[in-house]
Amino acid sequence: MEINLPKGVRYILKELSTNGHEGYVVGGCIRDVLIGITPKDYDVTTSATPEEVMALFKKTVPTGLKHGTVEVHTHDGAFDVTTYRMDGEYEAHRYPKNVIFVDDLVEDLRRRDITINAIAYNPEKGIIDPFNGTEDIHRRIVRAVGNPILRFKEDALRILRAVRLSTTLHFNIEENTLKAMVETMDGLRFISEERIREELNNILLSKNPARGIRMLFDLGIMKYVLPELMSMSGFLQHNPHHDKDVLGHTLEVLSHVPADLPVRLAALFHDSGKPSTFTMDEKGIGHFYGHEKRSRDIAHDVLMRLKYDHKTIRKVETLVYFHMTSTEMKNEVKLKKFINKLGVENLNALIDLKIADFIGKPEGNDEKLYEINSFRNRIEHIINRGDPLTVRDLAVNGKDILALGIREGQEVGRILDVLLEKVLKNPDDNHKELLLEYASKEINR
Repeated sequence: MEINLPKGVRYILKELSTNGHEGYVVGGCIRDVLIGITPKDYDVTTSATPEEVMALFKKTVPTGLKHGTVEVHTHDGAFDVTTYRMDGEYEAHRYPKNVIFVDDLVEDLRRRDITINAIAYNPEKGIIDPFNGTEDIHRRIVRAVGNPILRFKEDALRILRAVRLSTTLHFNIEENTLKAMVETMDGLRFISEERIREELNNILLSKNPARGIRMLFDLGIMKYVLPELMSMSGFLQHNPHHDKDVLGHTLEVLSHVPADLPVRLAALFHDSGKPSTFTMDEKGIGHFYGHEKRSRDIAHDVLMRLKYDHKTIRKVETLVYFHMTSTEMKNEVKLKKFINKLGVENLNALIDLKIADFIGKPEGNDEKLYEINSFRNRIEHIINRGDPLTVRDLAVNGKDILALGIREGQEVGRILDVLLEKVLKNPDDNHKELLLEYASKEINR
């Protein structure tokens, strides 16, 4: 079988071979090609030591010498070139204490996690597949290389990686591999928040995120990833608007939002506060008053723990908090106040979440979808009209207010809020002289 490789990769392989070294493309890129997916990047493994690689190529960056990795720059891009190696004993289910450079490709492939990632290729030798990864691709299964318990004890993150591969490729996990994942999942306690976050993101951004999240719950792995969400599973809502437990509804919503990380995170967390806010009335109907606030707080705590960036956290919090906003709102002043709190940049994401939330309920109908889209249109009309919606849109600023003799920062903010309230009701009042007049009256009141 011949695989079409980028020019830069072919150049690296040729230079290695010409100078007496083995070189193969390895890992996920070969897996993707065999499946029919265009690889995002290409990794090269070689018998050459890092020092030999750096001596051989003109421009290199020693990105990971401890693990034998050198970044080689070509006219066609930069590619990681890593020396064949065996991993030493692993520490705390996370990383090897040391690595041993070897000259045997099979030994290098043996240390890898999943068989479909342990396939190598070069144009002269073709496919090298000692662990039958190609067959597993045809069978559409995820199987650990060698002893699965040892693989997952070495690095517990491989458990999440197996779930991610099953999710993204829609492969089934082989039985012994699955059993080993459950047996060793306690090791996830030792994995850093950042590494867990990245695998969670990969699952959420896949074509079928609900499959991956459901698998984490069903296998019991979720208690090591997002323990704050465990109460959603099996929590019946006792409400005519819902025919699924909280988790079932959440997965339905997750399946219908676009592949945008903050939106999918918001879908995952939007009802996470329901179990802790549940009440039942005298008719046996379940209610979740204030669950959007509780869900927002849960999302905040989890995303902070997993060290997401502040921009993502703020957006997820906003979407979760406002997902219960009534789409029947028609009063323009109320709509403007809502836009001010939501943020123009979050409108489409919120509408996507609300549509998915509605689709996830049993009473879904075209009339409600029309109402949601009409709500979007009313807001977009106000935005496109150019009406002032925030303090930043006012014809005056904090310095103008300070010039009137105000000295307290908090008082400046209060006066600007008063002026915004006036302008939201009467956009034509947004003139500097008039607003300063209003401000003076407010100061002297």
